[in-house]
Amino acid sequence: MADLKLRLHPNVLFAYSPNHVEIIARLENRDAEPVWCEAEVKIPENISLSPTSALGRGRLRLGIVTKKEYLEKAVRVFANNYTTPQVYRATVTLFVFNKDGIIEKRVEKPIDIRCELKKEESL
Repeated sequence: MADLKLRLHPNVLFAYSPNHVEIIARLENRDAEPVWCEAEVKIPENISLSPTSALGRGRLRLGIVTKKEYLEKAVRVFANNYTTPQVYRATVTLFVFNKDGIIEKRVEKPIDIRCELKKEESL
């Protein structure tokens, strides 16, 4: 059985300025057989998978994970001058393929991306 865990680095995206966070996907294979995995990332409006244009959907090739191993891959999520401060919900859908290339399992996981105003520096 393949297990997917998601986390963000850094934890917050800043509003009204070009910056990014990374969604880090950790895939663990607890099965005896190796599995081939891909993930589809869906991002809401006002944030993007591209730094220069609006891109709301992308594919992440995770690769082949043998038994009792794990892989971590990251995808960047970009803010721009029009990104408002709020919580954006992205979804990552994991596709696990068997040795014949047939989808064996499909797991959908949401992750919240917090967007805040940048605070002024203070001593």
